[in-house]
Amino acid sequence: MPITVAWNDKSKSFIECRFQDPWSLEQFIEARKSWHRMIKSADHRVPILLDMRETFLVPAGALRHFAAIHRTAHPRQGNLYILGLNPSYEKLSPYIFRSEAGSETSVRLLDSAEDLVIS
Repeated sequence: MPITVAWNDKSKSFIECRFQDPWSLEQFIEARKSWHRMIKSADHRVPILLDMRETFLVPAGALRHFAAIHRTAHPRQGNLYILGLNPSYEKLSPYIFRSEAGSETSVRLLDSAEDLVIS
């Protein structure tokens, strides 16, 4: 599967969403629906880790849908963590993965999954 969505482990501390080329906008939309269903089963805030180390392509329309992660977030969705973002997209990340206007940023770029902070 080009995009997989799974709990990190039995503790359900966070959700890992792994991308692998090629993936489609429709697959990303389905991945978001999956993590919404998963968050509903948890009784705590659930951070999302987007593992983008194996993707270098972005389908048309995907950038708009990345920004929508915050506009249509589940109430218990925690921070968004991004692992392995390509250098060109890293510069654009404040715009691509933007949160609500005026709010504290809820996006963190990571060098490794161990850097993820669960609050």
